[in-house]
Amino acid sequence: MVSLAERLVETLKEMGLQISTAESCTGGLVASGIVDVEGASLVFQEGYVTYSNRVKEKLLAVSSQTIAEHTVVSSQVAEEMALGVRQKTGADVTVSVTGYAGPDPGNDGTPAGTVYIGTWYAGKGMAEKFLFQGDRRQVREQAALEAYRLALKRIEDGE
Repeated sequence: MVSLAERLVETLKEMGLQISTAESCTGGLVASGIVDVEGASLVFQEGYVTYSNRVKEKLLAVSSQTIAEHTVVSSQVAEEMALGVRQKTGADVTVSVTGYAGPDPGNDGTPAGTVYIGTWYAGKGMAEKFLFQGDRRQVREQAALEAYRLALKRIEDGE
């Protein structure tokens, strides 16, 4: 059975596209899953683990005002992370992940398992919200799978 990461790498290769990642709660799991696929070096450019707010601001140009207004776990931050990694790397497709893997909720009461996954493709950013169940590892693994699925959907839909 072909994994989502394998499908993503094959699709990127077929279309001559490059991908880069920006991750917070997944801690590099999305990038690692891509790099595990044979031939990933043809499509994978860079991956950033931006766990702290300061690093999101410094490396990805996420606005401190956006974080203050919407919290770091928000669609707005996920979109800014996806755009920031696009601007940093020039990749055709970017994926970002920000969330609370748990076991505790966020300081603002946001439930553990809340994750926003952002993508940038064809000149447009977007983000989706998810509420995953399970322990930290399970939340992170589910988020990585959804990141691959969303990137594939964006590419296959052409938008």
